[in-house]
Amino acid sequence: MKKQYLFLLLLFFGLSLQDVAAQKMHISGRIVDSTGAKVIPEASVMAIRLRDSVLVQFTRTDASGKFELSNLAIDSFQVFIEHKNWTTRSVYIMGSKQKFEIQLPDIRLFPKIQEMKEITVSKNRNSIFYNGDTLVYVADSFHVAENAVVEDLLKKLPGIKVEDNGSITSQGKEISKVLVDGDEFFGSDPTIATKNLAAKGVESVQVYEKKNEDAAAGEDDKIQVLDLKLKDEAKRGYFGKVAAATDFGQTSDKPFYETELLYNKFSKKTKISVFMLGSNTPKSNFGFGDMNKFGLDNERNSSGMTFWDQSSRSNTSGIPKTLKTGVYYNDRLSDKVKMGFNYAYYESQLQANSSSQTQYFLQDSTYFTKDSARNYSSSSSHRFNLNLAIDLDSLTKLEVKPTVSFDKGITDNRTIQDFRDQNFASYLTTNVDNSYDSKGITSNSEAILRRKFAKKDREFELKYIFDYKKNESVGGLTNQTNYLSSGNDSLLEQRKTNANGSRTNYVIANYTEPLNAHFLLNFEYYIEKGISNQDRYTYNQGPILDSFTVIDSLYTNVFDNSRFQQRGTTSLTYLYKNHRFTAGIGYRNILIDNTNVFNGNVVNQNLSNWLPKFSYQFKPSMSKRINLTYTTYSTPPNANDVQPVRDNSNPNRVQIGNQNLKPNYVHSLNFNANSWKAMTGRYLWSGGTASLTQNGFGTNTSYDPYGRQVSQTVNVNGNTFATLYAGGGLPILNRKLTFEPNINTTYVRNINYVNNLKNTTTTTTLSGGLNLELRFDSLEITLGGTYTYVNPISTLSSISNKPYSTQRYVFEGDWRLPQHFHVKWNWAYTMNRGRAAYNKDLFIVNLEVERAFLQTENLILGLSVNDLLNQNINVQRSVNGNMITDNFTRIISRYFLVRLTYKFNNNKTREEEPHMWH
Repeated sequence: MKKQYLFLLLLFFGLSLQDVAAQKMHISGRIVDSTGAKVIPEASVMAIRLRDSVLVQFTRTDASGKFELSNLAIDSFQVFIEHKNWTTRSVYIMGSKQKFEIQLPDIRLFPKIQEMKEITVSKNRNSIFYNGDTLVYVADSFHVAENAVVEDLLKKLPGIKVEDNGSITSQGKEISKVLVDGDEFFGSDPTIATKNLAAKGVESVQVYEKKNEDAAAGEDDKIQVLDLKLKDEAKRGYFGKVAAATDFGQTSDKPFYETELLYNKFSKKTKISVFMLGSNTPKSNFGFGDMNKFGLDNERNSSGMTFWDQSSRSNTSGIPKTLKTGVYYNDRLSDKVKMGFNYAYYESQLQANSSSQTQYFLQDSTYFTKDSARNYSSSSSHRFNLNLAIDLDSLTKLEVKPTVSFDKGITDNRTIQDFRDQNFASYLTTNVDNSYDSKGITSNSEAILRRKFAKKDREFELKYIFDYKKNESVGGLTNQTNYLSSGNDSLLEQRKTNANGSRTNYVIANYTEPLNAHFLLNFEYYIEKGISNQDRYTYNQGPILDSFTVIDSLYTNVFDNSRFQQRGTTSLTYLYKNHRFTAGIGYRNILIDNTNVFNGNVVNQNLSNWLPKFSYQFKPSMSKRINLTYTTYSTPPNANDVQPVRDNSNPNRVQIGNQNLKPNYVHSLNFNANSWKAMTGRYLWSGGTASLTQNGFGTNTSYDPYGRQVSQTVNVNGNTFATLYAGGGLPILNRKLTFEPNINTTYVRNINYVNNLKNTTTTTTLSGGLNLELRFDSLEITLGGTYTYVNPISTLSSISNKPYSTQRYVFEGDWRLPQHFHVKWNWAYTMNRGRAAYNKDLFIVNLEVERAFLQTENLILGLSVNDLLNQNINVQRSVNGNMITDNFTRIISRYFLVRLTYKFNNNKTREEEPHMWH
């Protein structure tokens, strides 16, 4: 009897399989014009299987505009509709056993002259897809916590990484700009949007490339943009939050605090936002674009590259205090006029006490310095941005974008430097104090006229830019030197003033002409005219005590610079199926006059270059990209490198100018590729960059018997940089577990001179890591580890060939518990090896517990602890020519915060749980 039941069961199961196998999908529809009144015959209709991007079936619409795709295996498809006179449309079909007969509503196409892009989703939406060249993430497809902000959402998106400083990468490439509905949100500080806008209000996150309007010589002419598209309900009404946190003075002499206020009011035509952020904790919200503005970036060597490892991923520059506040306004004044305005006030203070040990390698000797530095900086800035866009007609657009900022700053840097011989015995100490008060104004204004034509791809763009800068500073230098071997002491006191400014006009004209369906011809003409000045006066002690009236001609300079540049570039683009080839060449001439008014010296430069370029792009499918780019560029030396005036702001490291410098010439090769599998969620990315510099800018450094330096910029040949990287995400178990491996290798070859002897330093860096991300509805866990190995090799002295390494292991979690509790943790263990000093292992433990109250769950009380084990320090190593420096900076370690947050909106409802799409 059991065998009979088993036989019947197998028979039924087999018949069921046959039934399922027999079921085939049938898709039909009709293609019409934008009015719906006219049918479109001879339009091609293609069914692309999403899971492997394979073309499964192809047909054309008949005389009545109808089409049929029959006998398709049940699956998910992207249906392309194309016609030479009409825009391309995409329809996504998610088949199932319950719905395999799909009758689509009329699909409307628009004339290509309107260049309208639209995507229609039938039955369902895929969580990630390409719309043309734009990678689209459907926000509701990714589960985020209650009251999450945009940054929390971005961390969920496959292929996107958000660092602790707010910087973002997509498929391994840096995101250069963050937009909200196509507009900049508070100017150049994207963290205001990512750290404060609610994730609930985002409909989709779009990543695409656009022309880099601000590209300097050598920079990529394309940048990656992340655009946050808001839901319709998020564009109406108001929402915001108020938050305050403090430790009530229990973990320091002065209470730690964090405050936050954000108010947004949106309508279909108008956006208004007001924000205020204040903090004196390591999470002081320095945006990744603000690091340079506040002077927090790491010291760079002559090639512009920095090699360093960082043991703490929060603020690593000292003890901060920041305030940001501002208002953002955007309004569509009419169908043809759109205006945006924002104002922001920034105020920051930074107290950094650091210690470092540097070993210098000469041809036949070595010596050390031990530095103890106390650096204080305070700055404030008022920034105004305006954007006015006018559609003069359906094909012509004018955009005007003036910006201006007013800045003030105070710096007081004191350094005690102890010189020690190879036996580590002291023989000289210096105590240097530099202090300055500065103020300045910076303005950049652009006017852009863009004209399209009835002929597809024919375009003209005319741009005018005016750049203005003016800065003034007053300060002084005090240097106390003690010669321990002789017992002699010396004291140098000087007063300094510096006034510099520049005015530059740019005009750029760009025209593209389509020769036929496959060829595009492009012409660009660039003209630049500018003047700049630098008036630097240094005064020594006069006959009357504390009267600094005697000009020191060695360190004084009045320097005027005029610059006139012209560049013409032509390129030809060939389009064939999924391939795009572009080849071009430019010719540039620069006339530079450098006049030292103080001593009458004049340096004239007449520089000309041919600048070839080439690029290739291949799109084997909508989810795969391969790009290869070769560019050349040339940069003249800056005025500070040319002028023959010494800079003794650090008397132990004096720099002099070189009037014989030539411009550099750089060959750069870039490659990147990425692949995305929509059905499985698997993604892979890889890339590489290589550059070779002729007439690069290196340094020639001479050392006196005490080890003090005088350096000069010189031309060198053979500077090389190369890097290869790859990574991806491999989800399993229905995307609950994802493996994220990554690997990176970098090779840098730099040439400099030490006491007129050539020194070649090659630095090889190897790093790799693996993250495991486990995601359930209420629990998310990340386990990860990275290993970095750095091997510097110098030809001048083999003693400097000292490799070092860093290992870092991370355990992060986010757990949403019953009764509205929420627990988050971040544990990081770092192992530093191979350093001469500060060889420390660190275990940083951060915890946070929250509970939501009220029926709306918009009132949140939380307790957080930063660095529970009190081990947080900043340890860095830098390799620069013939120097190896180990640096230790004191930063904030353990503290506790009690935080109260209230979120509000016009609906007076709690933030709904996002919907999951399957």
